[in-house]
Order: sequence, then structure tokens, then C-alpha cells
Amino acid sequence: MIEVQQDLDSLGYDTGIEIKIISENFDYPRHFCKLTSSQFDVIMLNDSSINRECLLMAFLYINSYIGTRPKNEDGSEVMFNPETKPEAYWRSIESMARELSMSKDTISQCIDYLTTHTNNRDALLVKREVGSIQPDKSKPPKNVPNIYVLNKEGYQQEIEWALCKMLEIYGVESFDESKGGKRTDIK
Repeated sequence: MIEVQQDLDSLGYDTGIEIKIISENFDYPRHFCKLTSSQFDVIMLNDSSINRECLLMAFLYINSYIGTRPKNEDGSEVMFNPETKPEAYWRSIESMARELSMSKDTISQCIDYLTTHTNNRDALLVKREVGSIQPDKSKPPKNVPNIYVLNKEGYQQEIEWALCKMLEIYGVESFDESKGGKRTDIK
């Protein structure tokens, strides 16, 4: 994010530090996401066997892909068709595990925790199982990734828009029931 020229170990308390911001590493929409204090509390107050660091990394990873729609300077949404950019996440557990350097089992446990409602807290994410496709009838069907959205007002519409987007990307009219096979990433 930043580059510092001075040796920080040799500085006094009254020394100025020149900081150069590396702008190509500081691209908010691609590399950062917001984490609210209530979301942080749900993760940090976790009393299950899942490591809090793993939970936090999984949530931030998913949340960073969900993103938000562009806003005007006054905070209002930029006028465009929201169906073209649903606020949803859909990638396979395999790719997520590979990119986060975690086991698929750990990722699955994190997602289960993040999508489960308990008596004292709401789930942070809403999960929608999608189904499978079989583009080549001579090969077994492949499950497509599930859809995850933030648990907030309007999440149902975001799921519908994400489903439509996935149908378009996969070039199918509908998804079949999940077959329990390996999930495939969108190319």
C-alpha cells in the first residue's frame, strides 16, 4: 500500500516520515471491502471450533467479491441496470480454498457458520444453492457454484439477479438439481 524510504528503526519521535502511496495497490473496488462492527462482532464472538482468523478471511474474501454498486458523490446510486451487476458472490469452494490457502473442509465450515442463523445472531450471509449443468451429455453433470449475498434488505432480489447472470454466463435456460458432484467455476 505504501512505500517508506527511511529506516524506521532509526527514527526519533520527532522525525518526519515520507510516505509514498502505491496507487495501483490501493484500488478500493478491487482490493477492499467494508466490514461493519456488527459483522466483526459476529465473527469474533464465534464460540465454535472454527478459527476466528479463518472465519474473518473467508468473510472478507466473499464480501470483497460481492462489492457494491457505484455511488455518486452525494451517496445515491449511479443510474444503471442493477441486474447487470448483482451484489452477490458465486465461486466454487475449490477455488476459494486454493486462493485462501485453506482446506475445502475449513472453507465449508466457515461458510456454514456465516450462513447459519442462531438464537442470538442473524447469519451474515444468505446462501442459495443453484444446481448443476450438463453441457456434454456423455459426461456427468457438474454443479455450479452456490450464490452468497449479504444478509440485508433486498437480498432476495440480488439472488434472482445473480441467478439470471449465471444462466447467461453458462449459456443455459435453467439449472438442474444438484448432483453431488464437483462444482465448476465460471470461466
